[in-house]
Amino acid sequence: MMGDINLSMLETEKLIAYFVGEELEQRKKAGEYKGSFAPVTHFFGYQGRAAHPSFFDCCLGSTLGFAAGVALDNGVNCSAIAVKDLTKHPSEWRVGTVPVLSMLRSHPKVGYKRQQLVVPSQELELTDLPYQVFKSQERHWRTDDKYCNPGPIQFHDVGFNSVSMTLQAVDKADSNITAEIKGLCNAIHN
Repeated sequence: MMGDINLSMLETEKLIAYFVGEELEQRKKAGEYKGSFAPVTHFFGYQGRAAHPSFFDCCLGSTLGFAAGVALDNGVNCSAIAVKDLTKHPSEWRVGTVPVLSMLRSHPKVGYKRQQLVVPSQELELTDLPYQVFKSQERHWRTDDKYCNPGPIQFHDVGFNSVSMTLQAVDKADSNITAEIKGLCNAIHN
């Protein structure tokens, strides 16, 4: 007899990392692989229970993923993908990479040794304007329901049945999207 399976308890990310490690070990023994493998996993349970992505989310996700693939395909690693001008139409977005090393600082952080590099966090003071604006709504939240979910409005949003600009570009077999993204990347760095 089989009971209910709590899917959030299945650590699929660790399972995948384990099997990838096993496969790479077999390839290493066969002389087909010489690298090392040290996976770092993350559980996306809370993100998985979020609302369905909007059209904007889909366009941005496709752009980030495709640009990451193009960057890796061209030997660019140790970088984060950056997309600028997101308030404009997706055809006007500027895509590039930011070296992770440029985001690191050597200043001390609680729990870290001085010589370790960290990505500094952006701290918010309780006296800062953004927190004060947030705090000013507290009294209203005690009596008014500001937590209701209006439903999946993204399914009826503008362009809900459209194909993202990135996917359209991929479908064009005669265009060289790699060269196009390289040009955009160079434009950002200049």
